[in-house]
Parts: sequence; structure tokens; C-alpha cells
Amino acid sequence: PLREVQHWITQHPDADLGVDALAARARLSPRHFARAFRAETGTTPGRYVERVRLEHARRLLEDTADGVERIARASGYGTPEAMRRAFVKTLATAPAEYRRRFRTPASST
Repeated sequence: PLREVQHWITQHPDADLGVDALAARARLSPRHFARAFRAETGTTPGRYVERVRLEHARRLLEDTADGVERIARASGYGTPEAMRRAFVKTLATAPAEYRRRFRTPASST
């Protein structure tokens, strides 16, 4: 069930991905889920979700012309500011700068 949850997280980064919701999806108690998830993946559910959301946002910034606000929502960030903070913390750059540097030429049409 943990691998299924991991796959579901990747497919639904904008969903409620709190420990309680993920534990319910895995049919485990939140405490048991968190322990089993960490044992399986080597990271906490929260950090795993952060990584998935950041990667999703990065792909959208590189491959689409969608605005930052739309990408933030699609990636599960409550606000564009929350996405900006995640980018600065992890990548040391803001989303707009990331897009300027890494956008694929085909995505600008």
C-alpha cells in the first residue's frame, strides 16, 4: 500500500497530502503510516510530498506557459508565495528566475 500511496502522491500533488489523509488511503493509522513510510522511503511523508510538489512545479515551469499562480495551485502550494519559499529554500532561486533559466524552447509557444 505504501508504493500505491507514493504513486498517488505523484499523480495528485494538488490533493490533501497530509499524514492523516495519506494514512487513510493506505488503511493505516497515521502513526504507523508515518513510521512505515519513513522505513520504506528513508524520508518523512512531509518531506516526500515537498519533493514531489517541487518537482511537479519545476516541470510545469520548464514545459508550459502557465502562470506562476496556476502552477502553484496545480502543484499543491496554497499560494504562489508558498511555492516561491519552497523554491528559494531548496533551489536558491525564485520560480520566475528558474523559468527564465530552464524553460525549454518548445514550451514558449
